[in-house]
Amino acid sequence: MIVPTWYVGRSLPALLQSIRRQTVQGFEIIVADSGSTDGTRETAVAFGARYLAGERKGPAEGRNRGAAQARADTLVFVDADCVLPPDVLERVLIALEDPSVIGGATLFRPLDGTLAERSLLFLANAYQKAMTVWGLPHNAGFCFFFRRPAFERLRGLREDLFLNETHDIALRSRSLGQFVSLPVAVSTSMRRFRKNGFAKTVLHEYLGSTLVYYLARRVPPSEFRPEPVR
Repeated sequence: MIVPTWYVGRSLPALLQSIRRQTVQGFEIIVADSGSTDGTRETAVAFGARYLAGERKGPAEGRNRGAAQARADTLVFVDADCVLPPDVLERVLIALEDPSVIGGATLFRPLDGTLAERSLLFLANAYQKAMTVWGLPHNAGFCFFFRRPAFERLRGLREDLFLNETHDIALRSRSLGQFVSLPVAVSTSMRRFRKNGFAKTVLHEYLGSTLVYYLARRVPPSEFRPEPVR
């Protein structure tokens, strides 16, 4: 399991604890950091994860760096501010029993969310599921997986994208096989929404960047380069 990190020392323990509670065991945890100085390294080591130091080059680079060092044939990526239900890895392995499936993404819900936050992510989940069913797989990036051969044939995630890089690889994967939406949800922190404001986060970082991506297949880092929420 690969976790890209960047100043998430406060939320990382909850994720690592949820990983250790999985119904399937015998996997490695790789924390691919991007220059954090908030105790991320110490936390990763304390939970028995492999820690990979790196510079800040975006989440795509962190995920690619972790994938390059992973030993497993199944690559599972999860954001550091998520908490996993105990059967996520089990469901990934069940999905991969179908040889036509080369990857997929989980659903997502707010961690201790308000009614408005739950409603917002309900709509986002509905959009992701609908796009995937319609043959235009959507991947919000909270938790997703790929078979290693497929990930390598796709040359990993595009490192020039600071946002929408997970949507991009899901769309590109259509030439190799089926990208699925798993019927299991991870819980994600709403701290970015709460600190930066819902209007800015939803309209700019999510809807705005996604629209630009679909129109131009690129997202200018000068306009869409999130800062850490500590």
